Amino acid sequence: MARPTEAEFKKMLAAGEFPKICVIFGEEDYLKKHYVSRLISKSVDEAMADFNLHRLNGETCTIDDIFQANQALPFMSEKSCVVVKDFALDKLDSVKHAQMTELLDELSEDCVLVFWQDSVGFDEKKNNKVKELAAKIDEEGVLLRLDRMTGAPLYKTLEAGAQKRGCSMSRDVSSYMVGRVGDELTLLLNELDKLCFYKGEGEITRRDVDAVCTRSLDAKIFDLSKALTNGTAQKALDILSDLFARKEKPVMILGTLIATYVDMYRARIALGAGETATAPAQVFDYRRKEFRLTNGANNSRALSIKQLRQCLDLLAQADLKMKSTMLEERHILEETILHLILIEQSDHS
Repeated sequence: MARPTEAEFKKMLAAGEFPKICVIFGEEDYLKKHYVSRLISKSVDEAMADFNLHRLNGETCTIDDIFQANQALPFMSEKSCVVVKDFALDKLDSVKHAQMTELLDELSEDCVLVFWQDSVGFDEKKNNKVKELAAKIDEEGVLLRLDRMTGAPLYKTLEAGAQKRGCSMSRDVSSYMVGRVGDELTLLLNELDKLCFYKGEGEITRRDVDAVCTRSLDAKIFDLSKALTNGTAQKALDILSDLFARKEKPVMILGTLIATYVDMYRARIALGAGETATAPAQVFDYRRKEFRLTNGANNSRALSIKQLRQCLDLLAQADLKMKSTMLEERHILEETILHLILIEQSDHS
């Protein structure tokens, strides 16, 4: 079976087409949970769920446990459903790989077997055994990868969600909200609930988003790096104090700050070579996150390549100190921020 997109899989379920096996994996936790729930509700009569819905813990169950649940006949229903959460399909040894292959050869026509990869992944590029398993699953059912939404699909989801909650949201505001909160759908929908409760009804504005929604760590670090590179030292220190007040861990702040400066450096090198700012996405993993390079190019205009290299050296030293010394992490980060300010204020040559 050809691998369906999310939209195609949604139509399959609406039409009552159930795969014998479905492996649901990817980055977007909300969508994974949503489609597991949809598979259950569509395939199993709620009145018979105690008999026909079997949930297994993938960290403790065996392949034989899965096989037995899959082969159990549905009680007074057409289908049963077996949900196996967090079974590491891409980490099977040779014996278990053979057992899983045998299970796939004998899948029941009366059961929907769902592997819900919530906390574990599924990397079919890992080795030949995993590739073979993926090919077998493709033959018998569906491999459904659900990664983070970005761009127009994500904005539309927020706009539709606002409408369902009695409010409205323009594209300008939905994109602004994503920039402020981040692209994790679970978090966005939680913030949307708060926002619509606050607004009550009517059109949501940027001011409403600012008043209600919590900024993501990435967004706060972007503000911090922007303040650092624009020479607004006091604003940078104020943002850092706010991050500490919110109990963000210094190591997380540093890690995100390093990633932001790497984006800036890559974008500037690309522009210097006559390429677009997003050209590094062809080499490095920026899938659906090319905007980070565009932001990096805009954010680094006040710095020279030499200064960016100095910043990266300084951040690397701070990372090493946090991992190898007994010095307080907050002290290391504060010292690093002050040195980044000094680099920005130094000669640009």
